[in-house]
Amino acid sequence: MKHLFKSANLPTMAVGLGFAAQLLRRLLYAVAVDEKNLLALHHPVELVLWLLSAAVLLYLGLSVRNLDGSREYEDNFFPSKSSKGGHLAAAIGIALTVFTNEPSMSGTLGRLWLVFGYLSPLCLMGAGLLRQQGRKPFFLLHLIPALFLTLHIVNHYQVWCADPQLQDYLFTLLGTMALLFFLFYNACFDADMGWRRRQLFAGLAAVYLLIAELAASRYPWLYLGGILLALTDLCSLNPVPKKIEEPKEESNEGPHDPA
Repeated sequence: MKHLFKSANLPTMAVGLGFAAQLLRRLLYAVAVDEKNLLALHHPVELVLWLLSAAVLLYLGLSVRNLDGSREYEDNFFPSKSSKGGHLAAAIGIALTVFTNEPSMSGTLGRLWLVFGYLSPLCLMGAGLLRQQGRKPFFLLHLIPALFLTLHIVNHYQVWCADPQLQDYLFTLLGTMALLFFLFYNACFDADMGWRRRQLFAGLAAVYLLIAELAASRYPWLYLGGILLALTDLCSLNPVPKKIEEPKEESNEGPHDPA
């Protein structure tokens, strides 16, 4: 049991189980769609997929629950070319999404989706360069992409609510939320308010959910970039122990007698 929850295996497990869920979703849409293009209710493949997803998220939650340690930025992030690559992939994914799609809502929310979509790639590229150099990014460089994902959810909320099939939008909704929180917790580390377990859980959950979403997704570039970002920018799985301040020694000497 101890080896099952070994922290070093978590990214590999999230990827492998994500592809298993993706295969189940592909199979579901291949064999369980009727003449009205609707999924059959309570199909065995869908039931297996729901059980797998619940088990994976529980597994990840249990696995990171004891991964505590130093909350200092320098103890959790190190100079990394792969992290720079993940940030670049996420920047490209958002740019392609914004340039090849119209906002799902008109008015202010739609315009904000575009504005934050234009800003986010620049922010992610800047954060990636700083990650490569081992320098702490300014917190807005991760917070602005998180706000873009928030607006992405808001822009699509009405569309998703109108869809009678939970399978069509649940993975994209939960995966986008997980990636949103992953970026938010990165911004917290940038502002010296890090939460290791929350950042790790959000990142690993995003990897699983978004790989599953790629079976049938309207925004493959957005989610592929998000997967690569989450895999390459997880905080350390082997943290430095928390620093414990040593109590000051009290002097046992009495007051000096006057000469």
